[in-house]
This record gives sequence, structure tokens and C-alpha cells, in this order.
Amino acid sequence: MVTEGTIHAQQRTRRMLLATRAVRRSVSGLTGMTSGPAWRFSDTRHTEKKHVPLMLVHADWVWATVRSLAPSAIVLRYHRDRFERIATDPEDNIRWIAWRRDGRSALAVGNRGLVLGFDGQKFRKFNSPTRENLRCASYNPMNEAMIVGNRGAVLLFKNGNLEVVGVGTEANLRRVAWSPDGSTALLVGNDGAALGWKVGKTQELAGALNNLRSVSWHHQGRNALVSGNYFGTSMVPCPTLYGYEEGAKELKPLITIEKTDIIGVEWNPDGSYALAVGYEVVWHEPRVFRWTNGELENIPVTEPSLYPTLVAWDPRNNRALIGTGSPFPRSRGQGAILNFEEGHIRKLYSCPHRITCMAWHPKGDVAIIIGNTNARTFTT
Repeated sequence: MVTEGTIHAQQRTRRMLLATRAVRRSVSGLTGMTSGPAWRFSDTRHTEKKHVPLMLVHADWVWATVRSLAPSAIVLRYHRDRFERIATDPEDNIRWIAWRRDGRSALAVGNRGLVLGFDGQKFRKFNSPTRENLRCASYNPMNEAMIVGNRGAVLLFKNGNLEVVGVGTEANLRRVAWSPDGSTALLVGNDGAALGWKVGKTQELAGALNNLRSVSWHHQGRNALVSGNYFGTSMVPCPTLYGYEEGAKELKPLITIEKTDIIGVEWNPDGSYALAVGYEVVWHEPRVFRWTNGELENIPVTEPSLYPTLVAWDPRNNRALIGTGSPFPRSRGQGAILNFEEGHIRKLYSCPHRITCMAWHPKGDVAIIIGNTNARTFTT
């Protein structure tokens, strides 16, 4: 017997099925499942707008469906002051990308051992020997890439093959950078983990107790800067900027910036100064500094509620992109891309994805940008 209640239940079920299909269509451009963009760039600041159809169902259910279908990572191409979405597999949780020194291709890495080749237009997946979350990659002049990740995961990518490199640490490694001549790779990570890798041999570097967040070699190749969190083990204040001299056995503390995490640092192309970015951990105020000859200069950031996390210099000039993230869960906070030029900062772009990587092509005409909704400033 078909009752009125049964009919109403069937109608509700049908509405929810129709809503699910419509939501899938609305995010198809975002996930890359089918054609038809669900995102578009609509104004001079290139702010992304998400278009979700109106449904005769509960709004929270629709939003939850959108969130469950949308990919956690986004890849953008920045060229001539415009941002363009690059299609990716929605299952690929990408965190980082690095160009070969000759610019012919790039390597992207991410969660669960993800390693992808990128030819400038499309990605292809490599068979990975690890399931650890990978966080960074860097190429040397011989076009060999070193990849680092959680639990001391280190891979070497050479001639299209991936091999595991034992470095003797279980720490979560966050960044790796080759010296300009390719003679030394510097690896850093949580709990003061710092390693020098030279001709297949690993040297553990002492001197740090805090989580180390970024590495940048001076263009002359003899020394590097390493940035870190303000609080180390047992909440002990620590230096937030270290120096490393090639061949040394420890990191040298340079400065401690009171209650401030320095998450990203990078020398400018001519090596005259470095840009360091982060945020004040008590009042959560953005911080950008210029590091010149051992002196630190504060650069005002007028945009509120930003959490700068990384710097990428255009190799052609004295202009840099600054990426921002958020320390909060994915439901709170978003990412932005800022332009730094001649001491001034302005916002170029905003999106729900926190920015985890910005990689300029060696020629400097294009930058590939990675965003991820799950990334948080203290674990990126």
C-alpha cells in the first residue's frame, strides 16, 4: 500500500539525488571530472568565485556535498599578471612543485608518496617507493631532484627513476634545497632536524631545537639561510633565523624575532638581501622582513588577517610573490598571493586554498602555484 508518507519520502529522495547530480556538475570544473568550469576569475584582483546552484534541500547538506567533492589541491599558472587553473586529478593531494634548472619540465610531490612529472601543461604519475607524505623537491644542475617528507623520507629522482635515500633520521623533513653548483643539498625539518648531503654522504647539523621551515642558498653558493618557529621543544624560545656555511657541522643562530614564526625566507636574485615572512604568534599579525648584512628591517603589511608562509623571487628582477596560509582548520581562513616590489606589498589573488608552493620558471615568465585547503601554517 502506497501512503502519502511514502510518496513524500520518495519525493525527498528524488530531490536529493537531483541535488547531488547538480552539485557534481557545479564542481566538475573544479575537480576536473568533466568540462565546464565551476570557477572563474571575475575581477582585477582575480578573486575566485564558486557557483553552486540553488536547491530545495538543506543548505548545509549541499555545502557538505560540495566540500566532499572538491579537490583539496589546486594548481595555478601565473603569467602576465593573470591566473589560470591547470587541470589535475582531484585525488592528487599536491603540496610542492620544482622546475628543472633548464626549465624543460618540473616535478610535483604530495601526500601518500605522490610524485608527478609536469611538462608545462599536463601531469603524469610516477611509481613511488614510499607512502609517506612528501613536502618538497629541489633540482640540482645535473637535473637530479631530491625529495623530502615525513618520517625522514628522502627520495632521489634521476633519469626518470625514484630511489630511496637513507639519511638516518625519523624527523618530518619539510624543505630541501641544492646549492647553486649542486655540490650540497641542505635538508631541514621538525625538532631541529638539519642535514647536509654531499656526494652521497649525510652530515647531521647541530644547533637548532625548533621546527625548521625553509632554506635559501645565496646565489654565490657558499652559505644559506634557514628559518624556524619561535617556540622549540618544551616551548623554549629559539632563533628564528639561522645561517649555514658550506662544510660546517652546525647551524649558526643569527637572530631571534620575539614571538614570531619565520616560515619562509629567500634571497633575492642578486643576493643583496633576503626576504623573510611569517607571523606574530600571539596576536596573529603578518610579518615581512628584509634581511641585509645582518640587519633586519620590518616591511609594513596593511592587509589584515594574513599568514605569510613563503617567498618566490622572479629570477628576472627585484619583484617577489608572497604566499599566505592559515593556522586554522580548512573551514577557517584562506590563502592569498601578494606582490612585493620596491618595498611595497599588494594583494593579487585570494582563494580558499592555502598557498604551499610558488615556483618560477627559470626564465621567469611563468610561475606555477600550489594551493591546498588542508595545509596549515605550522605543518606546511
